[in-house]
Amino acid sequence: MSPHSPTRVAHLTTVHHPFDPRIFHKQLAALRDAGFDARLVAPHERTERVHGIPIHALPRPQNRPHRLALQPRVSRTARALNAALYHVHDPELLPLAGLLKKTTRARVVYDMHENYRSKGALLGRFLRALERWAFRWVDHVLIAEQSYRAIVEDRAVPHTYIPNYFRPIGEEPPAAPVDISSPPTRLLYTGTLSDGRGLRTMVHLAARIRGADRPETLSLVGICRCPTQRARTEEQIRRGGLGAVVDRVGWDTYVRPSTMPPHYRQADVGLALCEPRPNHVGSIPTKFYEYLHYGLPLICSDIPLWRRFVDRHECGAVVPPNDPAAVLDVLDEWQAHPERYRQCAENARAAAGQYRWGPIGKRLAGLYHRVLPDNVPELPTTESR
Repeated sequence: MSPHSPTRVAHLTTVHHPFDPRIFHKQLAALRDAGFDARLVAPHERTERVHGIPIHALPRPQNRPHRLALQPRVSRTARALNAALYHVHDPELLPLAGLLKKTTRARVVYDMHENYRSKGALLGRFLRALERWAFRWVDHVLIAEQSYRAIVEDRAVPHTYIPNYFRPIGEEPPAAPVDISSPPTRLLYTGTLSDGRGLRTMVHLAARIRGADRPETLSLVGICRCPTQRARTEEQIRRGGLGAVVDRVGWDTYVRPSTMPPHYRQADVGLALCEPRPNHVGSIPTKFYEYLHYGLPLICSDIPLWRRFVDRHECGAVVPPNDPAAVLDVLDEWQAHPERYRQCAENARAAAGQYRWGPIGKRLAGLYHRVLPDNVPELPTTESR
């Protein structure tokens, strides 16, 4: 790179999809818009440039051992890029990032997407120990949730809160007001599907809808990565005759964020019926911000952090986890009192502006300029969508 070329930065992941919203559509897009030569090293079908962002393809791993076996390939690709800063998204890549820092003198940023201590006793302790070791030398840590501060505050590591606020894909126009001319019957769930994220509860909800001959339908838009849970759910849908109630989009295939807007626009209510597992109780789901953007009232599990969010914005209702009957009670109330549903939809739309990605993208670009050495030229930032 010449002294006057854009500063090259590289994001590294073997765990996440190349078009993961946080990584590709928010962070890399913001850095591209700020004038960086922003690149991604990730599992993908081919090396290509998408929306001005080069993707350096890795083979798609089938499991964790295969991911670990990819690390020499990740190291070679990263070194060949000769980046001024490497942004690592997976704790298992931290040893490789430490080696890159030592041998190339590049800066390293670690992005903490999850509280990995929730991954189980053995794996959780190992990943937390790996993070604490990295805190000794990593240049900066990004945390995706406020609750993660407790992990880093007792360590002498600089850290910045970079939440997963909403960023429209492309030149998407503002969402139209929710149609309240008919009762809310179109229920939507978006994101990864699993029992812990409410899959079992939503199938039971669909069975109750079918059994009572109710008008609601349920769209599940996302990938279910657990073959056992997929097979069980398919059998439940078949045996229960739930095909007219449940629509599955993606299911065994990743759903790109760019294809999501029509699903939001065709819905009346956004669901988040997760179980109160450790990684849920300290996190606000990204789908909350997306539901708000499209003016969709929320029905979510009664997790204290989530309840405070819903109560603060008066944008929906909370129900006990694993209680599909309580979801129907909320819908009955909204259908009997449409003004209450209408107010929740208006409140959701009004709250959405607080959770836009634009200012967060500027925060990220400014952080990069502070972390990078003084001899790397700074470039003017532009507002990122």
